[in-house]
Amino acid sequence: MKVFILFIALLSLTTGFATNNDDNKPKSFSISGKVVDNNESLTGVKVMLDGKEMVVYTDFEGNFTLENVLAGKHTISFSLITYNNKEMVFNPINNNKLEIKLEAK
Repeated sequence: MKVFILFIALLSLTTGFATNNDDNKPKSFSISGKVVDNNESLTGVKVMLDGKEMVVYTDFEGNFTLENVLAGKHTISFSLITYNNKEMVFNPINNNKLEIKLEAK
């Protein structure tokens, strides 16, 4: 009986270590922000991560969010039909909040 209880205890410990291995999982972040022109919010701006890996558009207040962005260097581009395109290289370290200013053509 003691051997059986010891076996169950060891089995539960090894299962706990095997399933609690989040350190090997790549870290992901959320990048959010607001796109403006002279402090006016811009609606419908195309926000693209790494050349179409992820595409979102700004809402009515100019806000956008890119979810589950893996750690590392990324290129984020912003475009709207009557504005100059803007591109930036970004390396998220934590959940980041940006303010992007576009200039009219």
